[in-house]
Amino acid sequence: MSIVICIIAILIGNMEIHAQYPDRVGMPDCDAISADQPGLVWGTSCMLSPGFLTIANPIQGKVSVDDASFAIGPADNAVVSLGDGGSAIITFQRPITDGAGPDFAVFENAFDDYFLEFAFVEVSSDGKHFVRFPSISLTQTKQQIGPFMRIPDVRALHNLAGKYRAGFGTPFDLAELKDSIGINIQSITHVRVIDVIGSIDKQYAHYDAKGNIINDPWPTPFSSCGFDLDGIAVINEQNIIGDQLSFAPNPVYAGNNGGMVHVLEGVRELSIFSMQGEFIREVADGIIQIAGLPGGVYIVKGMQHGQLRSGMLMIMP
Repeated sequence: MSIVICIIAILIGNMEIHAQYPDRVGMPDCDAISADQPGLVWGTSCMLSPGFLTIANPIQGKVSVDDASFAIGPADNAVVSLGDGGSAIITFQRPITDGAGPDFAVFENAFDDYFLEFAFVEVSSDGKHFVRFPSISLTQTKQQIGPFMRIPDVRALHNLAGKYRAGFGTPFDLAELKDSIGINIQSITHVRVIDVIGSIDKQYAHYDAKGNIINDPWPTPFSSCGFDLDGIAVINEQNIIGDQLSFAPNPVYAGNNGGMVHVLEGVRELSIFSMQGEFIREVADGIIQIAGLPGGVYIVKGMQHGQLRSGMLMIMP
C-alpha cells in the first residue's frame, strides 16, 4: 500500500509542476487574447533580422518568408518567419502602457493547440535598451520535440509567445517588469520578438528564466521555419492629455522627406522632449528638423490658440 501511495504522490507532484499556467484555447482558465477583441491597436512597423533555416547548418541559408509588412496590422494568418534565432522589432503609433491586466499580445499562426513554436519577448522605451519577460518552460528535455511532433501541455509554459493557436495572442503584462532597470513600463515604444531555438542540444539550446532548456519543434529547415509572427496587438495604449498636435508625415523615416516634419498651422513655441520628459530642442517655424534625432518616439509640445497642446512623433531608423 505504501508503494502505491508513494507512486500516486509522485504523479500528483509532477502534475502540479507541469500544470500551473493557463491552458489552451477553449479551456476555462485560458488567458489568450482573441484577434477579434474590440479595441485592439496593432503595430505599425517591423524591423526584421531573419535567422537561419537551421542554426546547426548555416550553409543552408536563411528563411525566405521574410516580408516584414506581414507582421504589422491585425493578425490575419499572413506572417513573417523569423528562422532559428531570428528576431523582429515592432513599433507602434503610441507607446504601450501598464494598465489593468495584460497590456499587449503576440500572435503566431499555429494551426492547432499543440503544433506550436515559441519566441522570447522583450520591451524597450527607447529602442536601444530591452528587457526580457521572464519565460518559463517545464516541458521535458529528455527527448527532442521533432518538426512534426506535438507540444504535450501548454500549461507548462509561461511568457513565451506562440503558446496559442492562430487567431489568439499570448498576453504580456508589463507589471511583471516593474522593477526592471532601463525601461519605463508606462511608455513602451518597441517590442522585440526572438525565435526560440528549440533544440535540447546544449550547443544550440535556448534557456528560460530559470535555466531550463526550452524544447520545441526542431529542426525545421523550411523556408518558413522558426516563430511565425502574425502581429502584436496593444491592449493598453498610452493616452497623453492634450494629444492634439498633428504632424506630416508621421511616422517619418530618418533621411526621408528632406529630414523635415511639418506641424499644422497655428502652433508656436514648439519644443521636443524624449518619452522620459527630457528636453531635446526647440522647433522653429513649425518645421521639425529630424537630422540628428535617433529613431524613437518623441513628445512635441507647443501653444495652439492659446492652449498648450502635445503630440507624439515617431522617427523610424
